[in-house]
Amino acid sequence: MSGQLINQIFLQVMTGLQLGAIYVLIALGLTLIFGTLGVVNFAHGALYMLGAYLAVNIANSIGFGWAIVVVPFVLFAFGIAMERGLIRFFYNRPHTDQILVTFGLAIVIQEVLKWIFGANNLPFSMPSWGSGIVRMHEWVPFLEGFVAYPKWRLILIAVSFATVFGVFALLQFTRFGLIIRAGMRDPDMMKFLGVNISRRFTIVFGLGALIAGIAGIFGGPVTQVDPEVGMHMLVPSFLVVVIGGMGSIPGAVLAGFLLGMALSFTAEYAAIQQIIIYLVAVVVLLVRPRGLFGQKGLME
Repeated sequence: MSGQLINQIFLQVMTGLQLGAIYVLIALGLTLIFGTLGVVNFAHGALYMLGAYLAVNIANSIGFGWAIVVVPFVLFAFGIAMERGLIRFFYNRPHTDQILVTFGLAIVIQEVLKWIFGANNLPFSMPSWGSGIVRMHEWVPFLEGFVAYPKWRLILIAVSFATVFGVFALLQFTRFGLIIRAGMRDPDMMKFLGVNISRRFTIVFGLGALIAGIAGIFGGPVTQVDPEVGMHMLVPSFLVVVIGGMGSIPGAVLAGFLLGMALSFTAEYAAIQQIIIYLVAVVVLLVRPRGLFGQKGLME
């Protein structure tokens, strides 16, 4: 295999990881909310969009560092208010009702942002510490010649992996995570034991929104910041959740990077790239109707 081909494949893999990183960050919050609360949240793309809008405005006003600090907390508070003010009334309603009400909320958020900031794309400049390139040939021994990759896209990949690890650690190694996992199996028993599981579930919804805010901060400079970006990101992100298995965090991570790779390796074939995520979904669901890690009964 020639050095040029190795370099090309390496760059395609990196691009696949970067594309997958955005989907994973959005789908992670989406599947966390569904797996815990059983709510199909079609407003999650709007939360990503809201995070991106807040990030670009805070970054332009007082600096990108403040955006990293402020945006997650704002989205966390917004998620809690959203759950307490609307979502909790739909826990025992059919999934179709949940989809309709959250999709309507997404439209409202989109139109409000369009009214405030206009319909045009807002330029989102990367911070100085994230701009430029990384000379990959200096770090990867099997590359030949000059091979560079944008630094910000590497940061996005790193943030995605760190966020996934953080969510996994929270759910697996903390008392809060133990209560949440027990509440997912039998919330009534937790209530009988005197645990306020509803409060914990509210916090989980806030965490899902917080993750969407992180996605908006680091994904905004790569995608775009306009009133349509939420809807554009929602469909592939929801497909990630479906392919991975509804409510499965490992499935969402695997499916996100799988779709990223599929998009990257079909970049030269525009006609195929437009439909590749749907083709992957069809193939996976034909073989695994409940998704890669789906469990029986989640959507029943």
